[in-house]
Amino acid sequence: MTQYFFTDESGDAGLEGQASSSSHFVIAMVQLPERVSLTPLVNLRKTLNLSPIFEFKYHKTTSSQKDRFFKDILEIPFRVRVAVLDKSMIGFMFDNLSPQQLTIELLVRLTMRASELDISNDVLIIDGATPSFSRNLRVQFSERCKREERIRPFKNIIGADSKNEDGLQLADMIAGAVRLQAMEISIEHFQMISPRIVDYWKIP
Repeated sequence: MTQYFFTDESGDAGLEGQASSSSHFVIAMVQLPERVSLTPLVNLRKTLNLSPIFEFKYHKTTSSQKDRFFKDILEIPFRVRVAVLDKSMIGFMFDNLSPQQLTIELLVRLTMRASELDISNDVLIIDGATPSFSRNLRVQFSERCKREERIRPFKNIIGADSKNEDGLQLADMIAGAVRLQAMEISIEHFQMISPRIVDYWKIP
């Protein structure tokens, strides 16, 4: 049965060390059995008197909204894989990679850490991915799968707008919680979803 992997980021993928660059970059890949509106999020918008099209984003929601969100999503049958990059510690590991190249490299590596029994011929949905990004990612997956002689992980790679995808909003909120945990700022929301994390890849 096809599984859907909704992917979003927290922080930025720039490695130049400029003042505006975040110290940590996180990619969250949330696995769901369907690409549908998530009933707990639909109900939560009603409970909080929010618009039916309100978009849950970690850096925009209030503390009370976050608290309720992470409590209610435990009703959803999701699993998560995360890549957590501490840019202050990586040295020359990803030297000369552009932000797009780094994101692609981490996505490929994070996916290939999983068994073929977990990810195979599924669908990857990425927040804001352009056709060029999706094409480059597809090429990298093809090359890696050929080299490692394994089944392709995704039969489709799709760019989508998180405003219209509850799965992407879930990925955004989880990525934000993971980044704050990695930065040792806050662990409360991370602890709530940590049992659903099947791969926490800390880099380096």
